[in-house]
Amino acid sequence: MTVESPCRADLAGGTLDIWPLGMLHPGSVTVNAAIPVMVRLEVDLEAPPDEVWHAIGDAEWRRLGEADATSDLSAAVAFAVRPTGGVRVRVRSQAALGSGLGGSSAYAVALARGILTATGGVMADERLVAVARDLEARILGISTGVQDHWASVCGGVLAVHHEPGGERVEALDVDSGWVGERMTIFDTGISHHSGMVNWQVIRRRLDGEAVAVDAFEAIAQAARSCRDELIAGNEDGVGQAVADEWRARKRLAPEVCPSELDLVVDAGLAAGAAAVKACGAGGGGSVLVWHPPGARDAIVTAIESAAPAGRVVAIGVATIGCRVLAV
Repeated sequence: MTVESPCRADLAGGTLDIWPLGMLHPGSVTVNAAIPVMVRLEVDLEAPPDEVWHAIGDAEWRRLGEADATSDLSAAVAFAVRPTGGVRVRVRSQAALGSGLGGSSAYAVALARGILTATGGVMADERLVAVARDLEARILGISTGVQDHWASVCGGVLAVHHEPGGERVEALDVDSGWVGERMTIFDTGISHHSGMVNWQVIRRRLDGEAVAVDAFEAIAQAARSCRDELIAGNEDGVGQAVADEWRARKRLAPEVCPSELDLVVDAGLAAGAAAVKACGAGGGGSVLVWHPPGARDAIVTAIESAAPAGRVVAIGVATIGCRVLAV
């Protein structure tokens, strides 16, 4: 069967979805949108028991055993969902490595849903998200959040509220077409390591460094404002909230916005964007550009001049979450 799952771009409140940061700032929320950058997998149950076979495109199969579940996401997800193994997965499309769009989380969601559909299994969305999050943390050796997974599961524009006892996911009452006209995702081609950046800022917040505490509080406030302005359909208000979030985020660590990324942001703003911010942890990868509906072409041209190795990767919102396309 073929299953696909969208990646995401975060407008405001990223990193607060990594426990316990959201608990340290009551009322924290992460606002994001699923985007038409798709992980598409072909999943079947044709592998021998206790094995998982993996391939990218038309390449030859690579055999994985249960021991690989501690180091390989495919094996980890497959054996967690189907302990007997016997799974094959062929990757037909995925987000570029280091794009900052939550591609590994979208992959985990798609693979889990594919196996569950093939086996007739059932798993609640909350459980699926928690399992995928924890497996990524085990394999990557870093703290992981939930915003990527929820965008892949649900699609659309979301506000993920971080509350004691677990997150509450709100599908925002906003016209996805309206958002899509004003949002462009551009992969800068600047490499980044989200885990490294995240760990630095998490440690500083947990250590109670005043700059980190103030910056995260400003990020939380900007994210709440972004949610409200999206619901109100206030283009300028959303742009201001996204810009405020990025301004606060840059205070967390110098690595969040290296000089080459700063050039991209400045180019977009000079060409008429209301806000330009890095997706995910920052440091490189993709940027979200919030702009007036008719300004996209001029802004993209300007950003391309600052990042000639980059390209537009998404326009618009993916309104449908993870789904099986063919059985």
